[in-house]
Parts: sequence; C-alpha cells; structure tokens
Amino acid sequence: MNKQQLKQIAEFAYKTMFRQAPDLSEIEETFYGWVVFLSSKQGRVVVKFSREIGRLAKELEGLERLRREVSCTVPNVLFFGREEGYNYLMMEWVDGVPAHHLPNDPKAIAAFRESYLQLLFTLHEQHADQGFEIGQDKFAQDLPSAFESWMGPVYRYVMSTGSPFSPQLKQAYRRAWEMKNDILSTASAESSLIHDDCHIGNVLFDPKTYQVSAILDPCDVGYKHREMDLFHLYDVRPELQLAECYQSHCRLADGFELRRWYFSLWDDAKHSRNMGWYDEAWLQKKFDHFHQAMHH
Repeated sequence: MNKQQLKQIAEFAYKTMFRQAPDLSEIEETFYGWVVFLSSKQGRVVVKFSREIGRLAKELEGLERLRREVSCTVPNVLFFGREEGYNYLMMEWVDGVPAHHLPNDPKAIAAFRESYLQLLFTLHEQHADQGFEIGQDKFAQDLPSAFESWMGPVYRYVMSTGSPFSPQLKQAYRRAWEMKNDILSTASAESSLIHDDCHIGNVLFDPKTYQVSAILDPCDVGYKHREMDLFHLYDVRPELQLAECYQSHCRLADGFELRRWYFSLWDDAKHSRNMGWYDEAWLQKKFDHFHQAMHH
C-alpha cells in the first residue's frame, strides 16, 4: 500500500463529501492498514484502509451490530468507497482519548474499569439460543465444533507448505489442534456476542470522567464465546487488571488460564493468515506460557 496514494484518495473523498479540501490531513499506520484523519470547519472524518481483502466489509457489519447493543459511541460509517483499486471506509471522527493513555491514577483507573467492564458485560449477556455463530444464519451447538469451523482454515494455512511457520511451530500447532476438544469442552456452553479485538487500544475514554466514550475497530463480531474477548484484556496495559476484575464479577469455568493462551495462539495464527504477520520468538514464548498452564 502506497502511503501517499492512500492519503490522496482520502483527501479526494473528503472533497467529494464536503466540497472543500481538509485543513488537517494526517495518516497513521495500523496493524491492519492505514487511517487518515481529516478535518475542516465543514466536518471531521476518518478514512480507513485495510491490507486484508474483505476486512472493511466485516468491520462495517461489526460496527452496526455493536451499535445496537452498547450505550457508548460506536463510529457511524458515512460511506464505503473504492478508488484506484483500494476499498475504504469514511467514518465519523469520534471524541475521546485512546485508553492505553489512561493515567496511572487510582480514581481514573477505577472509573474506566467499571465503565468498560459494564460495557463488556452488556455485550456478553447477549446470547444466541441456536449456539455459536459460524456463518450467516449458521450455528454450531458446541464450542469445539464451532472452533473447528472458525479456525479450520487457519490451521490448514499454518500447516501449508507456503506458510512462514517453522517445523517446530507447525508441530506445536498440530498438537494444539488435536487437543481442541479436551481444552474447549471445559468452557461454559453458552455463546455470547463478542467484539473480538477488545484490548483497550480499541477503546476511547472521556478525559473528564475517565469513562468509556467510544469503542472502535471490531474484528469478527458474532455469537462466539466471551473468553475470546477476555484474553485480549491482557494484551495492552495488563496492570489495569481488567480481566481479573471481570472474573471477580463473573466466574469462569475452571481451566480459563489454559484456554486464554489457547485462544491467543490461534488468534495470532489468524492474524498471520490475514496479514502475513509472523514472529517466531513471540509465538514460541506464547507456547511456553500455554505449556506452563497445561502442566500447572
């Protein structure tokens, strides 16, 4: 993706929408692509590009689903465009401070934590009687079967001759895949609506109240398992103890420590398949944690 070309596409889209050039135009790289922030007296918007084919359509659907369930702001999508071979979303620019910048003040942390956990509880209390969502109007009755549907393509990618995974990691993933029924059958059997990438880098807070002001950047929103959100709470600012406080209000089935590393390993493999990302040392370290949890 050409940074300058994307910036020009975003500025052209802004002119089309507001009939004037933006006074501010700043582009930032993200894990999944690029985001351009544009503003003038006529309006403020964000234009988002993704490296992954089909990701923006999934995000559009995910934002719409989240908006129906949560009380905080979820960015409105103004339109879905395509220019010079690139798809993009033009979205409203929502106010707030990225939550990874939350100050180390006990009152601020307590206010944010209470606000964010309430949002997650609201989301996770939405259940599907049919079970776990594996496609449009398709459900699996149990978590291991659903997981096989979600991650089967990822497993085949990891094992393929074209994947970047080393023989050692392929063997580790093969063994992990063979254990999925034993590991996942210990989780609760209830599905929950999840954000699927809910680390606090995807949350904004109000700098006056420290409460959540907006939630952003969902991944694969759907009726999955609440623990597939919870492991993300360890990803950014783990010292906030969001996952621990969540569990103090909602008891999880025994074995969560093992399952959280399991979900995290497969989430990383999914990102590799989607984006071509690969970090041997990072993945090996996670497998070390997974094996420690397994033998604890």
